[in-house]
Amino acid sequence: MDQARNTRLTQVGPGTPGGAVMRQFWQPIALVEEFDPAVNPAMHLRPLKAVRALGQDFVLFKDIQQGADAYALLDRHCAHRGADLAFARFETDGDQVGVRCPFHGWKYAGDGTCLETPAEPTGSTLCQRVRQGSYPTAVHAGVVFAWLGSANSTPPLFPKLDCYQAAASHSFAFKGLWQCNWLQAFEVGIDPAHPSFLHRFLHDVNLDDTGSNAAGKQFRSAAAGQVAGERWPMSRVMRELCQPEIQVAPKDYGMQLTALRALNPASEQAKVTHTRITHAVFPHTFIIPLSETLSITQMHLPVDDTHTYWYSVFTSTGEPIDHAAMREQRVRHTHLPDYAPKSGQHNQWGFNAEEQRSRTYLGMGEDDINVHDQWAVEGMGAIQDRTAEHLGASDIAIAHYRRWLLSAMSLLEAQPSTPLAEVAAQGALAIAPKPFDGFR
Repeated sequence: MDQARNTRLTQVGPGTPGGAVMRQFWQPIALVEEFDPAVNPAMHLRPLKAVRALGQDFVLFKDIQQGADAYALLDRHCAHRGADLAFARFETDGDQVGVRCPFHGWKYAGDGTCLETPAEPTGSTLCQRVRQGSYPTAVHAGVVFAWLGSANSTPPLFPKLDCYQAAASHSFAFKGLWQCNWLQAFEVGIDPAHPSFLHRFLHDVNLDDTGSNAAGKQFRSAAAGQVAGERWPMSRVMRELCQPEIQVAPKDYGMQLTALRALNPASEQAKVTHTRITHAVFPHTFIIPLSETLSITQMHLPVDDTHTYWYSVFTSTGEPIDHAAMREQRVRHTHLPDYAPKSGQHNQWGFNAEEQRSRTYLGMGEDDINVHDQWAVEGMGAIQDRTAEHLGASDIAIAHYRRWLLSAMSLLEAQPSTPLAEVAAQGALAIAPKPFDGFR
């Protein structure tokens, strides 16, 4: 890949082709729990925080005038003279709930309406002619989403994924910050071959000891029923069957990725094949199975070109999720309130040579495999140099997805008013007729 195309694929700021694509879709902007005073005591007095997405800066606050679960998103810099509204006064007096800029007292409602310009002469109508940039928000599965499209356009319907339809008792959301471009963060999840190496455990645990997998640990649950009289844990499936047959099928929502691993290839009886299906939902969401009853829907918010927040929603089709266990297992590896991992380049991602020799293939912990992916994508650099890579046949999903993204960019450049559904569906035309060619 040449550098120009790599740059095109990775930029997300205003005015870039990638940014135009991203602004056609709802983006995760915060966790609901970030406004919980039990998580962040500062929210008790002032439920407002600065957020950054797609290279833009905003302030997000609870719009209690619209309801207990309503949020407002405004541009971060005041429309008057650009002061930083991350330090705005949160006001709930009377029926005019909003934020007030401490520089000259201008006050804004959640929809961007300018409510007051108190330093102006009596009778001034200036505030009637001013609006602060504002953006629609929605709350699903414990995540606050925002639509960052242009002011004169209508947000699309929210996608009807299972995780957003599940009861609160059967879903759990968390997030984490990675120091890298969103595309390399997303691509690790649509790579069906990497778990056999990056997440390889050299020893299995007794399946009876995993219980209900309350903390949602990957590759520590049964993956198949009885095979030759024994149960296979996912850790064994991934370790011993490292050459999956990978199939890519374009869909109107993105791609369906199927990884097939023969559990008993030499058997004279009926063959048993482990099938693991990942759904890649355009532009940056993937859905993967965690166990027989638990799945992960993970989104990758481009904070800017060199930082990414992943948002994971765990969904159970069986028993209710143990929220306390899920959260505790993740919080102890995370700095709050920014959700930055405690491991990183500064401490070699927790690398332990003895562990690498005796317990795991990577040597970076057994409890939280997020750090495995974090090392893989951050170790590439803030923006991966794709001009130096050499893709193989097992990278077929990566090659197809990049074509899809480039095609969507070109479509929007040629026809800026193209409906969202057509932007996503264009991918089927982009990848279906093309054989794998190493993306050269």
